[in-house]
Amino acid sequence: MSTFAVTGATPGSETQRLTDLEWVDVAGVSVPVSSRSGPRITNGGQARGFAHDQVGALLAAVHIVVRINPQVGPAVFGPTLRDQVVGPHAAAMRVQVAQAYDELRAQLDGQPLGRLNAILRGYRIVSYRDDEAAVRLLTGAPGANGVPLLVVAEVRVRWIGSDWALLAPAGGTFEQTVMAASDADAATFLPFRVGG
Repeated sequence: MSTFAVTGATPGSETQRLTDLEWVDVAGVSVPVSSRSGPRITNGGQARGFAHDQVGALLAAVHIVVRINPQVGPAVFGPTLRDQVVGPHAAAMRVQVAQAYDELRAQLDGQPLGRLNAILRGYRIVSYRDDEAAVRLLTGAPGANGVPLLVVAEVRVRWIGSDWALLAPAGGTFEQTVMAASDADAATFLPFRVGG
């Protein structure tokens, strides 16, 4: 079990402590789960049932982003994109992910797509309202010559009905919201601690 703090976007906002954090593997990425904040439902490869608070928004952003990658396969990314991605660019995102999957599959000549090679390093809640939140996720991956690469992606989630959904980025791709991060940048993020 781990503990992490989530700080709000406004001065004086309350800090929530999550003491029931555990980690599960999704396509090679270790992602956090909480009995209090979710996801409460993980059947069919999806992750649903997140708390209507900052921690729930953060966990929803992480889980949905991982599950819309081509590597998880259409049995997972298909329903996730259909049921948990919203906004005017949701259709474009469905097309982008399906095309990426087809391209990867063709390159591998029928072999399995493999696993995602990423580690969640940290997070920052940029803004939070009851109906929408923006979070920045810091991710590490192997880079050229064995030098680790750190990237930051801004992810927005929206409260729809009774759960958080990913707000598809412009054009249906995260390309415009992803940037390289330096070690100094990384130091400004609250860490994800695997195994606490």
